[in-house]
Amino acid sequence: MLRWRTSVIVMSAMMGATCVAGCARPAQAQSTVWDSTISNTNWYVPTAQLLAYISPKTGFTNPVPIGDQTLWTLGTATNGAFTGTSVAQLRIGPALLTDTSTIQGFVTTSGQITMLFTPTGGGTATVGLGYMRAVNGVTSMEMQMITGDSLLVTHWAYMLPYDPATFTPPPSAPVPANSVPQWAWTEGTPWRIVSPALFGTQAPGRFVITSYQNGYFWGAGIAPAGSTAGGFTLLGSVTPEGSVLFNTLSRGSLTSLYGAMSGNASNAQMVTSTYDLTGSMTGDLATMALIQPYGTALRSAGGRVGLEAADMLYRLSTTSAGWSGSMAPGFAALDNLSGPSLSNAVKQTLPVLTGAASQATYVTQQAFRQTMINRLDDIGRTGRHVWMQPLGGTARQADRDGIAGYGASGGGLAFGADAALSPRAMVGGVFGYSRQTIAGSDDAVPNRLGLSSYQLGLYGAYAIRPDLMLDYQLDGGWSDNGESRSLSFANMSAGGSYRSSTGHGGAGLKTRIPVADSFALIPSLRLDYGMVRSNAYRESGAGGFSLNVDPQTYQELTATAGLKAVYQVARQVRLTADVGAGYNALNQRLQIGAAFSGGGDGFVTSGLGLSPWTYSAGLGVATAGTDRLELSMRYGVNATSSGLVQHSGHAVLKLRL
Repeated sequence: MLRWRTSVIVMSAMMGATCVAGCARPAQAQSTVWDSTISNTNWYVPTAQLLAYISPKTGFTNPVPIGDQTLWTLGTATNGAFTGTSVAQLRIGPALLTDTSTIQGFVTTSGQITMLFTPTGGGTATVGLGYMRAVNGVTSMEMQMITGDSLLVTHWAYMLPYDPATFTPPPSAPVPANSVPQWAWTEGTPWRIVSPALFGTQAPGRFVITSYQNGYFWGAGIAPAGSTAGGFTLLGSVTPEGSVLFNTLSRGSLTSLYGAMSGNASNAQMVTSTYDLTGSMTGDLATMALIQPYGTALRSAGGRVGLEAADMLYRLSTTSAGWSGSMAPGFAALDNLSGPSLSNAVKQTLPVLTGAASQATYVTQQAFRQTMINRLDDIGRTGRHVWMQPLGGTARQADRDGIAGYGASGGGLAFGADAALSPRAMVGGVFGYSRQTIAGSDDAVPNRLGLSSYQLGLYGAYAIRPDLMLDYQLDGGWSDNGESRSLSFANMSAGGSYRSSTGHGGAGLKTRIPVADSFALIPSLRLDYGMVRSNAYRESGAGGFSLNVDPQTYQELTATAGLKAVYQVARQVRLTADVGAGYNALNQRLQIGAAFSGGGDGFVTSGLGLSPWTYSAGLGVATAGTDRLELSMRYGVNATSSGLVQHSGHAVLKLRL
């Protein structure tokens, strides 16, 4: 089979072989087992294997299907050695090329075949490798080879015996048969390859089989970091039994490997070696292992975070992004990770704070909303006031169900003014600025969000009757946000900026119940609606691993029951204590959509599942230095049963005008 030469195309020998287990082919020892099968016989390529592929030596990315009908005439075989003649007819489009070669062959007792084809017009010999096989009760020669110089042709076939007097072999034609369906699953799969012969190092490279047809596969790959080989393309053949001829081109240099493929779509490997003109292994082993889908590996390890991103990354890794461009080194790194290391790497590719950015933004702005609640306690006091209050506090959301929480800290300043319109009513306004830093709680997944927030608010209260008061507040603002993520597995960092807007409205009823002259209880009921809407944004800095993040909206609708105690220690000093419990009727599981800038479809990241219940408590003290000047301080804590704990401190300086 396949051995040809023309004045335009001069073919050269390709070398390499290994047994199915990856061991050396045995030395040629005398054997008469196959002599009678081979002696004085003729062989041809059956229709199912007429297909061959030709490709320029510049690369195997897009090989062209051609037809190859090769006829052998073999002489007497003695102790496994035989000679003969090969006539190859190649159908390349409308052209039919013919080449004649002499054959020197040998078959071992176990049926391993080596054949050396030497063109009769002169040139370099080509090695054919294979095995004696029984196919449908007929003994055949399963052979594989690659040959060529400026153009390279590879072909595999079950060469079948025939009698020229009674049978005419089918003509050369590129028949798209499906005689090797066993390995069709390899199309679109990524592989890890370790080959010192190719790369000059034991470090693994990676390749992707982009296409498969009737036992032929081709694609492209990338050498490991530090190798001078760079990128490469590949073209190979695999028989139904798993014999594989694996050929690569890197910068015009061809390397051929022969060996065996085993396994299935879940777990497969190839063990191959370079070979010499005798078909003996030269010792340059190359091993290839199928890369398991990242999502499958995470699921097997019990991981639940970032599964959609993992599946999308894997699909991306089987495209050109898997062997060229900014993402290729990252995919090579992911290929070599497993267990917690792979889980952490996938988490690093997710949107900042695992989709909790908008919810965390709302939490950090609680301090501003609390300033108005504090001022609403002054209902019934006369006059006009201006006030100033530092904003400060911390919040920490604990990890939940394997999803990392976050920690927030920062502060700012609020300025306000209000006036008593009457003994029963007051109205006021406030402006605030704050700067917050929110960082993910998992040190293995470094990411952070910085917020500069500007907020405006309107608040007021009205005494429906002396012992029943209605208060309200409306506030909103915007934040300029900068986020960053560290992708340590790929030695990259991604960052982006976006704007978010916040809106909040609330109303409450409370009544004052005197217990003693200096002590009162104030039960209350409140209803608050709030939302944060974050704009879409694009990251940069991490190549294809940078994210294009969708808009996100977070909402709360919380009903709160509270109780406050007020104790008048002296005429100018009072103490307060309060507790409350709220229920968020719009309790949302946090999630956000995003896509990798390197390509692929969008994916959804599902983040923290939060409890709808919120609990709060606070202690405060207020003291008046004069009738015009008052200083009040409060410490408060908010918590949820899903692990959010928020601490805040307030110090308000109020001046009566």
